[in-house]
Amino acid sequence: MGFATQEIVVGSQTVINVTMLEEAEGLDEVVVVGYGVQRKRDLTGAVSSVKMSDAPVQTFSTVSHALAGKAAGLRVTQATAQPGAGATFRIRGQTSINAGNDPLIIIDGFPVSKSSEPESGNAYQAGSQDNVLEMINPNDIESIEILKDASATAIYGSRAGHGVIIVTTKRGKAGVPQISYSGNVAVQAIGANYKMMDAAEYMTVNNRYLLEKWRRDYGQGVYAGYVTAKTPFVAWEDFVTNPSKLYSDAEIASAKTTNWMEEITRPGFQQSHNVSITGGGEKSKYLASINYFDQKGVIKNSNMKRLTANFNGDYDFSQYVKVGYSLNLSRNYYDNVPLGMHENEYSGIIASSLRFEPTIPIRDANGNFSESVVYNQTPNPVSLLEITDNTTKDRVLGSGYLQVEPVKNLFLKATLGFDRRSAKRKTYLPTTTRMGRIKDGVAAQNQSDGMDYLLSMTANYNKTIDKHSFTALLGYEYQRFANEWFSAGSSNFAIDGFLYNKLGAGSNDKEVDSYAGERSLASVFGRINYSYAGKYLITATIRRDGASNFNPDYRWGNFPSVSLAWRFSDEEFMGGIKHILSNGKLRAGYGQTGNSNVGNRTQDLYGPGGKYVFGNTGTIGVRVTSLGNSRITWETTSEWNIGLDLGFLNNRINLTAEYYDRVVSDLLVTNKRLPSYYEITSIAGNIGATQGQGFELTLNTVNIKQDNLVWTSDLTFYTYRDRWKERDPNWIPSVYQSVDDPIRALFSYRSDGLLKPSDPAPAWQKGLLPGQVKVQNLDLYYKDGETVTEDILDSHDMVMIGTGDPKFSLGFNNTLRYKNFDLNIYLYSEFGRWREASYYDNMISAHAGEFNGGLKNQSKNSLNSWTMDNQSATVPNILQSATTSGDYYMKQIWFLRCRNITLGYRLPLPGNIAKSARIYASVNNPFVITNWNGLDPETDYNAPDSGYENAGSYSYPNVRTFSIGLDINF
Repeated sequence: MGFATQEIVVGSQTVINVTMLEEAEGLDEVVVVGYGVQRKRDLTGAVSSVKMSDAPVQTFSTVSHALAGKAAGLRVTQATAQPGAGATFRIRGQTSINAGNDPLIIIDGFPVSKSSEPESGNAYQAGSQDNVLEMINPNDIESIEILKDASATAIYGSRAGHGVIIVTTKRGKAGVPQISYSGNVAVQAIGANYKMMDAAEYMTVNNRYLLEKWRRDYGQGVYAGYVTAKTPFVAWEDFVTNPSKLYSDAEIASAKTTNWMEEITRPGFQQSHNVSITGGGEKSKYLASINYFDQKGVIKNSNMKRLTANFNGDYDFSQYVKVGYSLNLSRNYYDNVPLGMHENEYSGIIASSLRFEPTIPIRDANGNFSESVVYNQTPNPVSLLEITDNTTKDRVLGSGYLQVEPVKNLFLKATLGFDRRSAKRKTYLPTTTRMGRIKDGVAAQNQSDGMDYLLSMTANYNKTIDKHSFTALLGYEYQRFANEWFSAGSSNFAIDGFLYNKLGAGSNDKEVDSYAGERSLASVFGRINYSYAGKYLITATIRRDGASNFNPDYRWGNFPSVSLAWRFSDEEFMGGIKHILSNGKLRAGYGQTGNSNVGNRTQDLYGPGGKYVFGNTGTIGVRVTSLGNSRITWETTSEWNIGLDLGFLNNRINLTAEYYDRVVSDLLVTNKRLPSYYEITSIAGNIGATQGQGFELTLNTVNIKQDNLVWTSDLTFYTYRDRWKERDPNWIPSVYQSVDDPIRALFSYRSDGLLKPSDPAPAWQKGLLPGQVKVQNLDLYYKDGETVTEDILDSHDMVMIGTGDPKFSLGFNNTLRYKNFDLNIYLYSEFGRWREASYYDNMISAHAGEFNGGLKNQSKNSLNSWTMDNQSATVPNILQSATTSGDYYMKQIWFLRCRNITLGYRLPLPGNIAKSARIYASVNNPFVITNWNGLDPETDYNAPDSGYENAGSYSYPNVRTFSIGLDINF
């Protein structure tokens, strides 16, 4: 916090009393921009800065989870709550189609890449893990800048089409060595668990289903006019004896429940410990830190451990020469359990625990894991805990720089860096599991490695002449990316004891595969900043990138930008209201950025084909697997941005508003259609364009500023709309689609309630039964002066229901300090996003498949299903409908989540013991208010970059974390 500049007329006064007026947000605060820093007052682009000093980062497994709601225009979606899970970052929407919408992430000047996730070597998945920011200890981060508009990101050119996130870690400070420790321990509980039927409820619904099925089959009661009754008639008593099963009242009353979710879950535990040392003199500064993080998830056997070490130093060899280095080492270890969205024999541990019958014990009379009576291919949930599945990830990110000032104000800087990534996954399916028993044990080892190299050379020059200030940047950058992976597997083991450690012990044919690839990116760039009297500001940039994955004739792309700003608050005519409007700046900018994220698509690729016999010799053929496109080139983002920065009352109130309009043209796709006579039916190419528009608002206030009490608030708001602007010329639309539809539009039939008894079934839904969902037929036309409805339900009757994007999002952060106490409350929310049925609605009889000696377990919502005895129900008929339910379960959802509440107290310790010490208690995710009736409105599965959401899928339950911690500085 700085102090406001004041001008006081001296006149004849000999003593002048001045009261320093604090600024809520210093305009001279430095923020990190591309290849340098800039004062906040001089920014012309859209940049949001998140300072991590007050954020309760110690209680999060990765820094990704601490960013939701912190910056307007940045949408952070936690895909899953499993240990070490990553988050999806989206800056200003998702306007790319196939080439990804991830922003460029830069850590201490190094653009980092994702590492490829090793496969399991079997049918099971391990969920989602953060493979970009998992290497960073949240305690080491100084600040995070989000560069949003093209005028701010164009200096990064081809990889900045979807924004840039710059992570800056802490560096050494001059002074006596300071040692700091921060640590916390936490327990975790499931925030909201699945609501599935117990044994008695399962038996009851099973009986209801059988009764309703018998009524339908033989045209009893309300079904008399809707079905052709089976003949000969079978009485109810005979119907339920064989092969069907009717549970007696006594069996229901004495039913024993196996709560499968309870059997595979536990209280979670988490601990984190961080030690750092910093110090140095005027010419040398250093920092070293080490962190250990350990989390045991609420699903058994889902664990994560992380060990990170961070070292950096800056040394002034002379007044004109400076060198420095950064080195980050990390090891992440994961115990994986089978997760994922698959069902039946491929069910993960959550899917199987929800669908397995609650009437079955864990083990049978022989001590073996019980099998499902209904769908015996579904694995026993507890048996999946027998699987051994471990992932180890190592990463080394290092860089060094040399900076020389040959003449005054000219700084030449050379940086060399590397990013070494290695991940190995080892799995074994024992014979105690269903899939392992079929193959007598299945073992696999998969490893992926990546190595990025960076060379960056820049020249910065700044000069001030009277009221004119200039800053010029020229640079060259080269980055090479190399990736490879290797996999090996075997099965049919004599014993389970080898696990994955002796693949040669498997007697089946070994499975071996490998891959290697390399690409590079070369760039030249420049930027000029000009300021006149600090009031009129211009920034112009240009970057030229060449990507090796494009043909030489289409390899190079140019990405320019220009932005202007006017600090009108510094004009003389504003002097009269300076005490009210302390800061005012109007900004406008235009720029272009690119995207080359489509892989190597310029050449034909070949792979093994079918097996052929020539004479007595078997030969494996070779066939074309994909066609190359020598003309494929850059996807280009062109963006306008208008911004307004306002500060009131000596900047105790700061407001920033942004409006943007971006067009992404020459969209990179991998599935451009080819004529049907080609062996390959699609090819990578450039087609079409999309458009995104949005508005962002950030409000920072100092509500109370007294000697012993300070209360600050931060509010963020943003909204965006992404639409198609131009389609593929070969695009064949459905009748319900338009050229400019939202990118993530959801289409469906309109539901029309439940069919009432005695009402005729619609002609377009022949066979519809009472209690089942009616849908509207919207394909109307005129005939002989009357409105006529076709008797079929087809695509003409579908409409756009909404979009999978939120209408708007909010973040609200409050910090209060009273004497030695501090309190932080952090909330964020989304409103107006359309979603499909939740598990609670989707996992009912109508979606469970026909009766097969019993039902899969259902959500408790099945207890409310429509039957002949419960005709007032709004949950559809317990019998499966042969037609669609349309948008009956679709919902426009909203949620308000309290992400964190932290209460701290600074201990009044003597200075000879410690410089400062603070204890705190924190709760993460204490509550969420929502109209979503699923597990969690955020972590219920959402496929990134997809208009389709499998909201009724088998998500890892979100957790509530209670922690206590200590921060102490010596």
